[in-house]
Amino acid sequence: MARVPMDQRRQDFIEATVRVIGERGTRGATTRRIAEAAQAPLATLHYVFHTKEQLFFAVFEHASDQLLERIGASKGGTGLGKTAASLLDTTMTWYIENDDYARAQFDLYMWALRQEDVHPGLATRAYDLFIDRFADVLRKHLVDGDDPELVEPLARIVASHLDGLCLQWHGYRDRARLDADVALAGEAIELLVESRRGRSRA
Repeated sequence: MARVPMDQRRQDFIEATVRVIGERGTRGATTRRIAEAAQAPLATLHYVFHTKEQLFFAVFEHASDQLLERIGASKGGTGLGKTAASLLDTTMTWYIENDDYARAQFDLYMWALRQEDVHPGLATRAYDLFIDRFADVLRKHLVDGDDPELVEPLARIVASHLDGLCLQWHGYRDRARLDADVALAGEAIELLVESRRGRSRA
C-alpha cells in the first residue's frame, strides 16, 4: 500500500470529521468513527492529532484558511464599508457552497462552549480565527476618511451577521430571501461606515 503524505492524511481526517459531525454531531464523532470515515488506521489519526480537541480545532483553522483564500481571490471593495459588505457576501457564498462545514462549525462552537471548564478559552480562540482575519482584510482596505476604530467592531458585526444568516439559510433554504438579506445587511454596514466618515470630517 502506498504511503499517504502527512499533509494529505491531515486533510483526510479534517474532511472525515466534518462528515461524521454532520451525520452524528460532536457527541457521536468518536476518533474511531472519524478514522473509519477517512479510511485510515486509528493509530495514524492519533499520531497526526494527539487529541480530539486538536482535531476539532483544525476544522475551524481549515475553514478560516479556505475563506481567506476565497476572500483574497475576490475583487472585494475599496474602503471600509464596501470591503465589509463584500466580506459578508463572499463568506456567505462560501458557506452555501460548503454546507457540511457550516453545519459542523455550529456543532463545534457549541461543543467548544461546553468545554470551557476543561479547555478554557477554546470557543474564543475558534471565533477569533475568523474575526482576526476579517479585521486584517478590513485594515488593508482602509481609505482616507475611514474610521480605523471601526475595523474590529465591523469584523465582529460581519461574523455575527454570518451566524444569523447561516442559521436562517439552514432553516428556510430560500436563496432569494437569503440574497436579499445579505444585500440589506451589506447596505446597512456601508451606511454605518459612511455616517462615521461624515462625523470624522465635521
